[in-house]
Amino acid sequence: MTPRTKKVEKQDMEAYLAEAKTWETDKVREADKSKKTAWRVATASGVVAFMAVAAVAMLAPLKEVDPFVIRVDNSTGVVDVVNALQDGKTTYDEAVNKYFVQWYIRYREGYTRDLAEAYYGYVGLMSNTTEQQKFYNWFNPKNPRSPLAMYGNTAKVNINILSTSFVAPNIALVRYIKSIQRGLDKPEETHWAATVTFRFTKAPMSEKDRAINPLGFQVTDYRNDPETVANSLGNLNILAPQEPAPAPATAAPVALPGQAPDAPQAAQPANLQ
Repeated sequence: MTPRTKKVEKQDMEAYLAEAKTWETDKVREADKSKKTAWRVATASGVVAFMAVAAVAMLAPLKEVDPFVIRVDNSTGVVDVVNALQDGKTTYDEAVNKYFVQWYIRYREGYTRDLAEAYYGYVGLMSNTTEQQKFYNWFNPKNPRSPLAMYGNTAKVNINILSTSFVAPNIALVRYIKSIQRGLDKPEETHWAATVTFRFTKAPMSEKDRAINPLGFQVTDYRNDPETVANSLGNLNILAPQEPAPAPATAAPVALPGQAPDAPQAAQPANLQ
């Protein structure tokens, strides 16, 4: 073999080795690149999986079921929902509205001779001028249907609230039982439904009045109707007599029996206007 031939073979060998080395380098680089891509895909998959789990966890409260009790009166069929007070403005506002509406009906429809003067003042304090005048006309002793004339010094009228619902945010429908107790006789029970339209005013009040009506609750319209319920045969019976029309208005304020004409302010309708 000539030196020239050996030189050519040596060059070919070096070229072959260089090419082989380049091939191995490409394979190593490709492996590193594939490894990096795999880690990126794994990291992205982990992030997506974590976000999916977090999203499901955030949706869990939306699927929470809050149980509540529905109570049905056996005699009247009135449905009342018994639920817990939630921490929310609407629910608390509704609870406050129910409180004032229910107490207004107890003051206006309930009666005991010892508390008649106080109840009269409370109703006046929680009513606008129109309802003050209507209540004054009805409460006036000159009206034969006045509670002062009908119940006197011995009878008592207790109010049992059955349910309170809201036809509108400021209109409440209250179903209740009026129980009249005369001595040892069996109480006379009648069913009623009162529709109360109300508002909250910012009119100035004395500290004494503010202690009774701290939020300025004021009834602007009041309607009281006898409730009708179905008896065991499926017939509708009216369980209360029709409420009589109020007596004509008079100019002088009401004076309770045994009081001077200038009765205490608590017994006169309060003017919130």
